[in-house]
This record gives sequence, structure tokens and C-alpha cells, in this order.
Amino acid sequence: MTESLPFSKPSRILITLAAVVLVIAGIKAAAPIIGPLAFSVFLAVIFGTLLHALERRGYSTRSSLVLTLVILFAIVGIFVVVIAGSFLQLVPEIPRYQGQLDESLELAGPLLSPVGIDPASVSFQDLIHQFSAGIGRFIGGLFNMAVGFIVVLITTLFLLFEAKGFSSKLKRIIGELYPGELDRFIELAQKNVDYILIRTEVNLAMGIGTTVILAVIGVKYAIFWGFFAFLMGFIPYIGFYLAVIPPAILAWFDIGPVAALVVLAGEGVVNTLVEYGMFPQLAGRGLALSAAVVFISLFFWGWVLGAYGVLLAVPLTLAVRMGCELFDETRWIGVLLGPSPET
Repeated sequence: MTESLPFSKPSRILITLAAVVLVIAGIKAAAPIIGPLAFSVFLAVIFGTLLHALERRGYSTRSSLVLTLVILFAIVGIFVVVIAGSFLQLVPEIPRYQGQLDESLELAGPLLSPVGIDPASVSFQDLIHQFSAGIGRFIGGLFNMAVGFIVVLITTLFLLFEAKGFSSKLKRIIGELYPGELDRFIELAQKNVDYILIRTEVNLAMGIGTTVILAVIGVKYAIFWGFFAFLMGFIPYIGFYLAVIPPAILAWFDIGPVAALVVLAGEGVVNTLVEYGMFPQLAGRGLALSAAVVFISLFFWGWVLGAYGVLLAVPLTLAVRMGCELFDETRWIGVLLGPSPET
């Protein structure tokens, strides 16, 4: 028979908060390692689900793993080619777009002056130099990005190889430490996996819709912008705007203002359909988080893990919420992170 902890309830809450602060400090200190690892787990969940689906269709474990790896490398190869090709085509066009930006702002001068904005007061040369310097830093960091990408890919491969064994070990540990919580742990973990898969499906629909719209309008690099929209879909609230503004500006420069408006309207319709029609139907209330928590988590995880944290803010917060709901001492944290109760 276990003895109760010799602490009052307020003291246990304070101890829990102190432990949370220490864990957050440790995660931030190890962000260069934990960030890529978290993204690898994210990819392993997606492709591990594909592996299990192939096994349920009657393929052997080895055949399922080989097919999963072939699909993984095919997707990676396609996107590397698309992104690299689009980037190499875009860089020589930057001076032309800068010139068009100057011309557009000069034409807009009569419209801006009555509202107190003087385009002549803006030093475009400084902006151009800053932009060019940013491109230079980006190119200089491509090697580090490539190394990080390779590390993520290799880690994902090892996680896929060990998927079944690691899952069995984790179940055994949870079953021994918390015998009555194993079923609940499996249920919560499955909900988190479901969110990742549903979010991926919804973002894929957004990416395909974006590619089709841009290709029909005639915007350059439609596949690249579709992939960008897919990726930005993991960033709540502001991801859509980050994804739609660059192709809209590109359409304005290459085709005209009407094309830019069509891009904004078309992607707005697609986003509305997938976010307010498709996603709620697939996800349901069981995967919900407080809207305020989702918005705050974007900045919190970005501060802790950088770009990886921004992309994985919702899955990480959902995992924290579900983990907290497993234990009496932290269940109140899960309640705070969850949605408001229906009245």
C-alpha cells in the first residue's frame, strides 16, 4: 500500500509548476537536439501509420517497410527537386521584381500622399540591401539546413525501423509504472496520432488546391507554393497568410492586380472549405484545444524550439495536454489547455 505524499494540495501544485519550469528550461537548452528529434517523431508517426496500413492489407513486415521507405524517399526527392529548382529560378528574377516594386510604389504615390504616407521618404535602396543581405545569409545557411535535414531523415528511418519494438517497450513501462492507466495512455496517444494524420490530410488538400488555383491562373512556381501552403498549414491562424501573400505578390508583378485578387479569393475559398468544413468533420471535439492556448503555444514553442516549434506547436501542445490528463497531479493543466466546456 502506497503512502500519500506529505504535502498539501497547494504545495503539490507549486512543486508541479516548479518541475514544469525546470523541464521547459532543459528543453530550451537542448533545443538544437530536441527540435530535429521532435520533427523526426512527427514524420515517423505519419509514415509509421502508412507502414501499419500496408501490414493490415496483407503485406509482410519487411515488404511494408520497404514500400514505406520507397514512398518516403520518393516524396523527399520530389520536394527537394521542386524547391531547389524553384529557388534557382527565383533568385535571378529578384532584381526585376525589385524594380517592379519601385515602379508600383511610385504609381501609388498620389494615392498614399493624402493619407500622410510619402513613398519618397522610404529608402528603397536600404530595403534592397537588407533583402539581398538576407538572401546571402540564407544561401550561407543552406549547408546547415541540408545537414539538419539529413539528420532528421536518418533519425526518422531509425524510428521507423524500431517502431514496433519501441511501442512494445513503452507499453510495458507504462503498464508496470501505472497499471491502471495503460488503456487511457493508449487512447490518448491514439488521439494525438489521429490529430497529426488529420492535420496532414487537411494541409495536403490545401496544398493541392493552392497548386491547382495558381497553375490555372498562370502564377509561376505553383507546385512550390502548394508545398509552402501545405507546410504553413501546420502554423495556426497566421500560416494561411504567410502562404498566400507571396504568390499573390508574384501574381501582381507577373500578371496584374486582378490576378493577385483572384489568388487571394481562390485560396481564401480553399482555406475556408478545408479549415471550417473538412477539418472539424474529421477531428471532432476530442482533439480540440483552447483557441487562446493554440495562439499562445505558437509563440511559446517557437521560443523554445525555434522553427521546429512553430511548425509543431499544436501537436506538441496536444501531447502535453494529453500527458497531463494521465496523472492526478497535472490533470488541472490538461483542463486549462482544453477547450471551454459547452454550456
